[in-house]
Amino acid sequence: MYSIHTTLGFIIDSRPSGEAGKLLSIFTRDLGLVMATAQGIRLEKSKLRYSAQLYSFGNFSFVRGREFWRLTNASAAPRSRDVVSPDASVAAGGRDCERQKRRGVIVSATGAGNELIARLALLLCRLLHGEEAHSELFDCVLECVNFSSTDKFTGELIQTLESLTVARVLHKLGYIGDEPQLNGHFQSNDITIELIDKLKEKRTLLNKHINNALHESHL
Repeated sequence: MYSIHTTLGFIIDSRPSGEAGKLLSIFTRDLGLVMATAQGIRLEKSKLRYSAQLYSFGNFSFVRGREFWRLTNASAAPRSRDVVSPDASVAAGGRDCERQKRRGVIVSATGAGNELIARLALLLCRLLHGEEAHSELFDCVLECVNFSSTDKFTGELIQTLESLTVARVLHKLGYIGDEPQLNGHFQSNDITIELIDKLKEKRTLLNKHINNALHESHL
């Protein structure tokens, strides 16, 4: 009997496979980067067709195959910020509790938010290799996606949000060290309007660290 693994995930790449299938690269919270086949997903009658699109977030179920995982089910993640993830019931109060409440909560992005999500997916395709769970990295990306969906994040604010998130991603993967001038903002996943507004003036510094990391690591 096959064991089914279900986890939150972000589809970062998709390519045709066979007559009607796809091979999906899914960055998951619990399993890391998963390469999964979705058989018949390009058929109109497929149950997976609309819930496993490129750059979409959701709850994905897999069984392990010989070469790749096999996607057996996919569903949109809850969209309300009031929904609490299964492990939130054991979370402590205060800021940790708020972070738990946001975990697993996906909201729709439009316009500049969608463009940001696509660029994050391309970055993760460059950075991630193999199946290694990195829940903190996943939560970092998820936090960015949730906040990019708000109407307040446009223009320079969303550019600063992207720079902060990319720097945090590179820091969590070991490509960027701690930076005193940025007051420990790499270690946290928290995002607020006030924080992004304050970091606008430091976006050049953020981008400098990002470019240096990408250049030195030949990414």
